[in-house]
Amino acid sequence: LPTERTVAKLVEALGGERAVWISRRRALDPRARSEQPGSEQGLESGSAPGSRAPGRRFSVLQTALIASTAAVIAVAGTSVFWNSRIANREPEPPQNAEGPYLAAENGIDPMRTACKDDAVIAADEARLDNQVHVQLLYSNDCMAVWGRVTRYDGKSSGNSLSMRIYPAADPESDRSQERSADDLQSMYTTMLIEPDVEARVCGIATITIDEETIELGPQLCV
Repeated sequence: LPTERTVAKLVEALGGERAVWISRRRALDPRARSEQPGSEQGLESGSAPGSRAPGRRFSVLQTALIASTAAVIAVAGTSVFWNSRIANREPEPPQNAEGPYLAAENGIDPMRTACKDDAVIAADEARLDNQVHVQLLYSNDCMAVWGRVTRYDGKSSGNSLSMRIYPAADPESDRSQERSADDLQSMYTTMLIEPDVEARVCGIATITIDEETIELGPQLCV
């Protein structure tokens, strides 16, 4: 589920009504529903303390509306990503870079920066018969790329994940980022800043299964 900030940016870019789409996004968020008075997490009138209200069922119309809203948000996110990549401008520091967040730089953990707030999945491919997914994420605010590899084969214990991202024009660049980790189902790389909107960034991942290293090629680029 995208954040409210992401939904607001998409709607503003596409000329929609911000309040309407924020409301629809909140309708999809189980946490928001659970905080509303009289929700399925709240108490019914006359019920005993500590009891729960009966679960509310969605109608067919509500379910169809939620599904169509999610589809529109996904398509809009892809469109905004490509439009933002061709907007030739200088990179700007993320908000609150001097506060709780780290500044966006090569080699920084993206989850410790404000770059994660506007990140979109720019490329996503399944490998090994859909047992592993390799992704490249992009933040337009930071003009940064980072990779993610996630395994669904149930074999993370005792095995490792590894991924390397690099400028397509210079695979051995000092700006290349690489990370490996053991016993994890999913792992992020550190970020690579690419201020040149026409330059491509690529990544390739590997996993191990019973001490055998498997390269998840071909490379994924954005």
